[in-house]
Amino acid sequence: MGVVRVLKLFVLACIAVSVIHTISAVIPSPSIEISPVNGSVGTSVSIKGKSFSMDSEVRIYWEGIDKIMKSSKTDSKGSFSASITVPQVPCGYYKIKAVDEVGFNAYSIFRVTPKITKISATKGPPGGVITISGNGFSANSDVDIVFLDPFNETWIISEKRVKSNETGVIQVSFEIPQTSAGEYRIFALDSKTGLKTEYFRFIVTAPENTPTPTATTPKEQNKTNQTTKPATTTPKVTPKTPATFSPRSTPGFELLLSVGGIVLAHLIWRRHK
Repeated sequence: MGVVRVLKLFVLACIAVSVIHTISAVIPSPSIEISPVNGSVGTSVSIKGKSFSMDSEVRIYWEGIDKIMKSSKTDSKGSFSASITVPQVPCGYYKIKAVDEVGFNAYSIFRVTPKITKISATKGPPGGVITISGNGFSANSDVDIVFLDPFNETWIISEKRVKSNETGVIQVSFEIPQTSAGEYRIFALDSKTGLKTEYFRFIVTAPENTPTPTATTPKEQNKTNQTTKPATTTPKVTPKTPATFSPRSTPGFELLLSVGGIVLAHLIWRRHK
């Protein structure tokens, strides 16, 4: 009897295992789909889940962050939809995980990429300074800011290296290089991963306070020459200094006058006598 009982229990166990496998094959495992599968910080990610518990709350988590990113509720078929925003994290691969009240869960992988978020100006003269901000770079990593010729990507006109912080954020002052006016490109390169941002278009303008020459045709030049009268100059007249007469001063002449005066006085005196 003992052997028969053991055999019965064995048969029942086999049937139970078979039923469980059959049910597992019929009932699919929970799963989620995300869109897009990569992007920068601040990107909106759509999440669609199915085969979770019916009418159950589903919590969305981002790998490495303890707090709940978003909560949703499944319908009568165990499906749900939600959306989250990529948090401020360094570049890399992260799990986006969904867990319902029963404990059913599923995850999908999202890749965070670096991005230049802002440039303080889109044009300026050589020597000017602009501020460049970005995020999604490797944590505490070297980041190269590259000023590039638009027609030759191997021609780097200027480059500056900065350091990202622990969350992959950068902010740097960048001087516009001394180069000719025209269109150029700016991008940032994560030296640790080799990932680079999208290009930013930048216009270098002509230096300030530089007069722009105007071209004239030969016809216009001849017309200008004909209508322009030569400047007349009045000869400078130097006023003449009036002539002055100074009597000649001679010692003999003065003596003669003195003697003549004495003689004349003597004659007058004798006449009256």
